[in-house]
Amino acid sequence: MNNLFYTNSINGDTLTLREQEAVHCALVLRKKVGDIIYVIDGKGNRYKCGIDKLSKRDVECAILSTESQPKSEHITIAIAPTKNRDRLEWMIEKLVEIGVERIILMHTSNTERTRTNLERLEKKAVSAVKQSLRFYIPEVVELDYTQVLQLEADDKYIAHCYDEMEKGDPERDRLDFDSAQSDSDSAQSDSDSAQSDSDSAQSDSGSFQSDSGSAQFDSQTKQLILIGPEGDFTTSEVQQAFDAGFQGLDLGKFRLRTETAAIVAVTRFQ
Repeated sequence: MNNLFYTNSINGDTLTLREQEAVHCALVLRKKVGDIIYVIDGKGNRYKCGIDKLSKRDVECAILSTESQPKSEHITIAIAPTKNRDRLEWMIEKLVEIGVERIILMHTSNTERTRTNLERLEKKAVSAVKQSLRFYIPEVVELDYTQVLQLEADDKYIAHCYDEMEKGDPERDRLDFDSAQSDSDSAQSDSDSAQSDSDSAQSDSGSFQSDSGSAQFDSQTKQLILIGPEGDFTTSEVQQAFDAGFQGLDLGKFRLRTETAAIVAVTRFQ
């Protein structure tokens, strides 16, 4: 499977590629009637299709089979858009390839770009999804900073550059947890050897430990990460985030550009 197409025009056991998707299929790749192609709907489904009819404007297909995947992306990242459009678009593409559920372009006190072409960025996101063979297209929206602070998530983080304000390291916390869990498992193993007749009780204990680990580090939990503008958040904005239940996020001792910080932050939670 070298190419994926995208459509939201699905009707029963048929679908239609339109506009640029149709042009790419019919004129660029020179597909023909009877050829097999694969199409995603951006909502978790990939369709194996046979081309029934094609033109420069529309490609009509019969759906032969459907493959569905549960959503594996549970990260929402809120970013103050960069002033440079190319850097912003590059960042959107890379975040989609790595895997996020939602991208929020956030307006803060120091945000330099106040207007963005959402339609263009959505097309960049679709292109990145097809390139990386993903099933879900992340939502790309614009929100004010105060609106972002009100969003719900299991874990909420803000990356900032103020050394005097609280920062956390989720990777260190993860390693500390894993180490403690390993010690607990080792102790449990010793207990199993000494008390082989208490399998049922030990099984209950094992389930509790697994649930505890899942609650703290399960990749299915909803993560919300805030990345500031090129001039950083103001101290007041950082404090507002803390008051709203956010934790500081430490991305290392060196200062990173906005787009680099966003990518580093997302990979921390993969």
